[in-house]
Amino acid sequence: MFNVTSPKPARAAAPGPAYPMRGTLKGALATLVLLLLALLFWQLLDQLQQTRHDQRQHAIDYSADLADHLSLNLALNAQIALNLLPIIEAPQDSQQQQQLLQKLQRSLPDVRSFALLDSKGQILSDSATDSQDALWLAELVLRSHAQRYYYSNPADGSVVHVLLHQSSGGSRGYWVLRLAPSFLQTLVRQSEEGFKPTWVIENRLSHQVIKRDERSTSTPGMLDPDEMASSVLLVPLSNSDWQLRGLFDQRAVLEALLPAFIGKCLLGLAFSLLPVIALLNMRRRQRQLHEGRRRYQDIFEGTGVALCVMDISGLPGLLDKHNLHNSDQLKRWQASDPGHRLQLLSELRITEVNQVALRLLNVESSEQAWQLLIEGSPKNGNAIGSQLLEAVINQQKQLELEIKLSDAQGNDQHLWLVLRLPEAIADYSAVILSISDITSRKLIELSLLEREGFWSDVVRTVPDHLYVQDVISQRMIFSNHHLGQTLGYNKTELHQMGEYFWEILLHPEDADLYHRLRQEQRHSAYAQLLQCQLRFRHRSGQWRRFEIREQALARDRYDQVTRIIGVAKDITDQIEASESLRDSEQRYRMLAESISDVIFSTDSKLSLNYVSPSVHAVLGYDVEWIFQNGWQSTIANPQQLSGIYTLMDRVSKALDKPEQLAQLRSQVQTQLFLFDCLRADGRKIPIELRLVLVWDEHGAFEGVLGVGRDISQQRRAEKDLRMAATVFEHSTSAILITDPAGYIVQANEAFSRVSGYAVSQVLDQLPNMLTVDDQQEAHLRYVLKQLNQHSTWEGEVWLKRRNGEHYPAWVGITAVLDDEGDLASYVCFFSDISERKASEQRIHRLAYYDALTHLPNRTLFQDRLHTALQSAERQKSWVVLMFLDLDRFKPINDSLGHAAGDRMLKEMATRLLGCVDDDDTVARMGGDEFTLLLQPRSSREMALNRAIHVAEQILASLVKPFVLEGREFFVTASIGIALSPQDGNELSQLMKNADTAMYHAKERGKNNFQFYQADMNASALERLELESDLRHALEQEEFVLYYQPQFSGDGKRLTGAEALLRWRHPRRGLVPPGTSFRCSKNWGWWWMWATG
Repeated sequence: MFNVTSPKPARAAAPGPAYPMRGTLKGALATLVLLLLALLFWQLLDQLQQTRHDQRQHAIDYSADLADHLSLNLALNAQIALNLLPIIEAPQDSQQQQQLLQKLQRSLPDVRSFALLDSKGQILSDSATDSQDALWLAELVLRSHAQRYYYSNPADGSVVHVLLHQSSGGSRGYWVLRLAPSFLQTLVRQSEEGFKPTWVIENRLSHQVIKRDERSTSTPGMLDPDEMASSVLLVPLSNSDWQLRGLFDQRAVLEALLPAFIGKCLLGLAFSLLPVIALLNMRRRQRQLHEGRRRYQDIFEGTGVALCVMDISGLPGLLDKHNLHNSDQLKRWQASDPGHRLQLLSELRITEVNQVALRLLNVESSEQAWQLLIEGSPKNGNAIGSQLLEAVINQQKQLELEIKLSDAQGNDQHLWLVLRLPEAIADYSAVILSISDITSRKLIELSLLEREGFWSDVVRTVPDHLYVQDVISQRMIFSNHHLGQTLGYNKTELHQMGEYFWEILLHPEDADLYHRLRQEQRHSAYAQLLQCQLRFRHRSGQWRRFEIREQALARDRYDQVTRIIGVAKDITDQIEASESLRDSEQRYRMLAESISDVIFSTDSKLSLNYVSPSVHAVLGYDVEWIFQNGWQSTIANPQQLSGIYTLMDRVSKALDKPEQLAQLRSQVQTQLFLFDCLRADGRKIPIELRLVLVWDEHGAFEGVLGVGRDISQQRRAEKDLRMAATVFEHSTSAILITDPAGYIVQANEAFSRVSGYAVSQVLDQLPNMLTVDDQQEAHLRYVLKQLNQHSTWEGEVWLKRRNGEHYPAWVGITAVLDDEGDLASYVCFFSDISERKASEQRIHRLAYYDALTHLPNRTLFQDRLHTALQSAERQKSWVVLMFLDLDRFKPINDSLGHAAGDRMLKEMATRLLGCVDDDDTVARMGGDEFTLLLQPRSSREMALNRAIHVAEQILASLVKPFVLEGREFFVTASIGIALSPQDGNELSQLMKNADTAMYHAKERGKNNFQFYQADMNASALERLELESDLRHALEQEEFVLYYQPQFSGDGKRLTGAEALLRWRHPRRGLVPPGTSFRCSKNWGWWWMWATG
């Protein structure tokens, strides 16, 4: 036997303080870094200065070489020209000059013209007819000093002159060649390799630049100050007026060398800062460790979830030590000695528990938590120690289980525990156990189970036969009672007749009728109810009559009924009773009609919108008269309506004030008013009016519902009960009189008509035989208590007839006292208010459904859409909203009339219902507009596919024509589709976007569907602005005509002109033709023809 106690919790060690570096070490490192940076900067600066000096010297050498190269090229070109020019003394004719010019241009392409000069510089002949440089050539001859050749240029730089001296022959004249300025370009062609300094060639007489380096951005002209400052060499070019100036741009050189200099400095700085960065990184890691531990503690304590940290690292070793590798070995080892289990549990240590877990478990320490969760207590026995041992030995990844604990007060607490085991055994030292309180959810589950059992018992106890049948196979899917046993047959007899025994027992005359009604129901709409009476043969040979009421429950994809739900009620006794009471029913028919209450209602603006037909029986007025004159016209004394007027005034003032409406809803319940009315025959009768304010499920005010009742009989009964014998026999309400013990002593004929019981059958019986179930009996006990305290009670109660049918009744009970104040009897009157209930349902139908198509109207559709959006937001799903508008419906409706249009809309509603599932919603918004709400889908792709599928089905369904007035008509539809949350989460925004997409579908040619795009609203707004501006464009003369010539195919002959009409918008400029055409196509082109 082992003596094991709960293990001590291991406390996590707090992170130690980070020791700062010593001051001397910091100083030494900083000095070393600064020294390295200074040496590096000095060396790089010296290298920069040396590189700049080398570049300057290179510029000087390059300029000198370039000057020599230019002088050599000038001499070479002059020698070529001298070799080509003949030595002549007399001028040549024009033909000879042209031949000589062509000869020169073959060797010197830049030659424009030439001239022959005498020794004094006078022109003897000239190939150019318009030359005006005679004076300048004379000066050039004097300046050349009879050199063999000489180059120069005039001030405008438009031409280059080469003066060639004829040094042999009888004449000492000169040739002059006029060259294009591009001649200089051929002289200075350089290789692109390597660094080349810049230079300029200038005229040394005028100091005008005639040629610059190709890389220079300046144009020929005078030298600028920067070029003068950067000049390093000036070399004259021999036999010319020119000189070459070498330039050295120090700023450009520095800009070229500076990036490398800065890069080296940064690189050295980076290497110098590496030690400092390493030390700073170490300090940062220490701070991160400390901060991580602090954040872990904050999260562990502040997460709001009950958490425990367990250390089970010693358990695998203990299992291996005892060779425990599966559940069977573990169970046998534990069974051998009770102490073995405690030994294993001691390795399941709880090291940390947050405050949430302590409060949830109602413990104060981790030791108590270990005893409660791991070891367990004799009180609950729901510890998880054994399950955790099984999970570890079976190598489970996660352990989830539910336990139930009991607190000191004996209340049950349901907890859900989740423990994830790490894959590595080394991580078993910190295993997280999360605990959730699921007590509320457990109670809800138990409540749902109880509710399901309750309704199951209700269905089983219903006396009528409730069944669900498959129409195709005729197989009975569900039935709360067996029809065969009800008809008196035993199991053996039913087995012999087979599964379809009811067909054998059905009367032959009723079989054909039932079969025909079934066929009609299969192809009919959902709302059609199959109702008939069938006769089945009882085992005794008697024919029992059953009332059958069947409704379509499911349909296939062809919209045919596949399953029905029905109720079969044995009405044999009821029919027999009805036949016996036929005479009395005929005598009291008028009394039965006069007992009905008058029901009326108003809309949310307090305007009268419904009056029940029973108003004629009560007041003698038709419904139309009430609508025309108002019910106030029947009041005998208007002062009696002060209370009603006060209530209506209070309601009308609060219509636009939500706070006051909410106050009315909480304060104003059913209001009772008494007043006298004048019947149409002039007789005054007392009326009891009950007013109820009607609210929808969202708390919005919908109107007022009123129930008026003639209380003449009730008032006379209150005045004199001893005269009630006459009233008793002629009362339109069922009346019971009981003794003080509650036993029935008398009932009137109206009671027999309403309940189905004969008076003799209820004498000396308790009234609970008329109630529906035990809950009603409990309610009757409450009524008796109220009668003892207040002597009267009145209210609504569900009763049942003799045949088992349930119906609502308005019941009033009065305790009658004798002269001594002792209880003498109870008088109870009640009336069937089924008609009033049906009227309430009809009001609901009118408020939420379209009267023509029976589809949900705008109010109900928006309610369902709002609910769907809320549900989709919670479940992260996608909702599809579709807006549909019929194309060409208006011409058909206008030509054939509204009746034909209504038939088309009804058939359209049927087709739309056939294109969607049962849980989808199709609604009519008004006119020819419909909306569809598809059930949410879990992903956007599924929602898109569903929307496309439904839209294609709708368009395909419209291919079939509509037959109206014996003719076929075809219509199409424009469908706009919006998805939530992509196109909006708000109801109004989503509906607006779907409507925008629908109108975009119309613009795209109709008979298509379009998904909403974000740019649709901007395009629509821009189109509206253009259409508005276009209506003022004519008055402001913003249209202009452009004429564009048209040529033949070869482009040589003008064939015509094309007139283009363009709109010059004051803000947008020229509007593209496509845009202006779309805006103006609806109002003609007369202006273009008039202007053209």
